Amino acid sequence: MARIIWPVLSVLVAAGIFFSSALSGEVSGFASNTITVFAQRLSPFNDESVGIIHFLVRKGAHFFVYFLLSFCITHSLKYYIQKKKLFFSAWGIASFYGVTDELHQYFVPERVMSLTDMLIDSAGAFLGALVVLVWLYKIRKMQKL
Repeated sequence: MARIIWPVLSVLVAAGIFFSSALSGEVSGFASNTITVFAQRLSPFNDESVGIIHFLVRKGAHFFVYFLLSFCITHSLKYYIQKKKLFFSAWGIASFYGVTDELHQYFVPERVMSLTDMLIDSAGAFLGALVVLVWLYKIRKMQKL
């Protein structure tokens, strides 16, 4: 069953990223601002920190969704790829998707293609794949006991 669930989750996360990137800059900005205002209400910081909170919300979203994508891809591939190649395969696929997603944004009104976002996407993907590999290593180690 997991051989089906993980690929389906991978596709759903990728589709969510695609559709989110297809939103115009105005709509995307409104969504980010809504989260920023909520985060600001919860934070002890003053009004001058809004720009910082907004930046962290936007970049944190990039990191998180690519962490999630890579996490799902790594689980999807673990049944088909040797463990030695699993990390780089999953990280590479998720990072490549991040590059293509930024290219996609170049063609969306009021959106831009950003090298910084590509690097943040790749960092999230790196950690997502790494978490799964560490988890698999720990499980294998515990099974040997």
